[in-house]
Formats: sequence, C-alpha cells, structure tokens
Amino acid sequence: MTTGSTTPHRAFMGVTGTVCVVLILILIGGWRWFFQDLSKRQTISERARIHEARLRDLEKLGLDAEAGILSDSGAPEAPIVSLQEMAPKGAAIEGVVPPPSQLQDLPLQEQAPDYAEALETIQGFWKGLKVKDRLPYVYNPDKVKSLMEDYYERQGETDPDHTELKQKSRLMLDGKAEILYFSHASSRPTGLVELAMRRGANGRFLVDWESFAGYCSPAFGELKKLKPVEPVQVRAFVRLFEYYNYEFADSSKYLCVKMIAANGVDMLYGYCERESELGRWLEGQLSHTRTGSAMSGYTLRIAYPENAQSEQCVWLKQVVASRWLVLD
Repeated sequence: MTTGSTTPHRAFMGVTGTVCVVLILILIGGWRWFFQDLSKRQTISERARIHEARLRDLEKLGLDAEAGILSDSGAPEAPIVSLQEMAPKGAAIEGVVPPPSQLQDLPLQEQAPDYAEALETIQGFWKGLKVKDRLPYVYNPDKVKSLMEDYYERQGETDPDHTELKQKSRLMLDGKAEILYFSHASSRPTGLVELAMRRGANGRFLVDWESFAGYCSPAFGELKKLKPVEPVQVRAFVRLFEYYNYEFADSSKYLCVKMIAANGVDMLYGYCERESELGRWLEGQLSHTRTGSAMSGYTLRIAYPENAQSEQCVWLKQVVASRWLVLD
C-alpha cells in the first residue's frame, strides 16, 4: 500500500468503526426494548389471569364483581368473613372455642348525622399517609398506635386494595357493641376487604383498625423463625385442609386447618386432635370450606411443638373468635 492511500483507508476504517458501534448500540437498545416490552406483556397477562380468577372466586361467593354501591332493598345481608360467626352447630367449650355471638341487624339510617360523619371518618382514614395522620380516625388510638407503627413501619405491610363497595350494614354485636360495617371488593383471599367502625369515647364511629388490617404480632414470617411454644394470637383466613406431615402425619388422629395471613401470601398449617372438643367444633364450623375457595376469618391462638420439625406446622390451641373483630 502506498503512502498516499493510507489517509483514505484510515478514514474508511474510522467511519466503518463508528457505523458498527452505532449498529451495536441500536441492537442492544432494540433487544432491551423487546425484552422490557415482553416483560410488560407477561405482567399484564398475569394480572388479567389473576383478575379473571378473582372474578370467578367472587362469583362463587355469590358476589357481582361489576356491581357498584349496594342499594338498600330490604334488610342488609350479614357480613361474610370476619364480623359474623357461622351459626353454631354444637355447644361451645369454654376456653377452647368462643361462645355463640349474637348479631342483630339495625336500621342503617343513612340520613343520620352519625352516618354522614362516619363516611367522613373513613375518607380521612384512607387519606392519612402516616400513622399520626390516621390516629384521629381509629378506635382506641392509645392502644393501636404502637400496633400500627409495628405493622406499617417494622413489618412493612400495606393496606389491602379496595374497589367497589359491596355491602353496608349497621349491627349490634352481643348486645353491647354497635357496628357500622362496610365491605369492598379486594384481592384478599376472600375477594373482600372489611372495615368495621365502633363508637369511640367521644361517641363517633371510628375504624376498628386491628380487624381491618388482620393484625398479628409476631407476623407469620417471624413466627416461622421464632417457633414459640407458648400460645400466641393470630388472625387468619382459615379452611379445612388435607396436609399431614412431620409431627402431624397421622391424618386419622389430627384435623388440619390451613391458615392464610391477611396479606394473602404467608400461611401456616394448624392441627388439633380430631376427637378433641376443638377438633369437633372446627370440623362442624368449617365444613363449608372443604371444597371450592370458601374460607372464614378467625382469631386463634397457636403454638409450635417442642423441637418443631417444621416451620409451617403448628398446634391449634384456641379459637378466640370466629371473626377478626374482638371486643375489648
């Protein structure tokens, strides 16, 4: 190659190199866009699948997923999950299962000042971004302040999603607690998020935060690490289940109950002897959960076996209430 041809050759190589770099960058950007778009499509598809499954679950519960606010066309239906106990099917065993509760329907009185004030309270509660902003709207704030801080700040939990209003009722629980009850469609395992309001010391209806959040301490994840042998209280969605393993491998001896945390993710399996008072009571109360997706919200006391072989299998010690609302 002559000296005179060197400069054009270098120029050609420089241009070619630049074009190659540009093409490589375009290819990299194109592939990145392609995979991001593919990921978005997969996410949308998965959300659509979950939404369709949720609609089917709501239909199984007898709910119209597309309905808006319910109209008052007669006596309101009783709450489905956490406020109403299933009709007792046997005598209660004191200390092991809760006594039967009495739930009386009251006129909703939507024109009453306390009802309008309750709706404003709910809006204030939803808009609150921090615990201190929500305390004016919750029942027994002196007690639940530390629980709310634990739930939102330490456990890192968030409020359940909520969409269409499905039900609204005014109730009297056990003749001593007047309740305003609202349920909304949600991605929670039952398809509902429930909000109960109780009269506070000032006479206003305030949000019962513990039952709304399904609060547990320790949370399910912590329980699996701590494995406490002394009973602790939890709130969970429960149903009869068939999982027998480790200390509880004998299905003829033990009754199994699947417990799903309020977040719908964490779960435990609880066991008691079938022929115990608790076992017979649970089998009767939860018989409707054997098939399909039905489940109920219970407040229970559980404990791990000594030297537990598994982090997910626990003793069922007591049913505190067959709902998440526990009266003080």
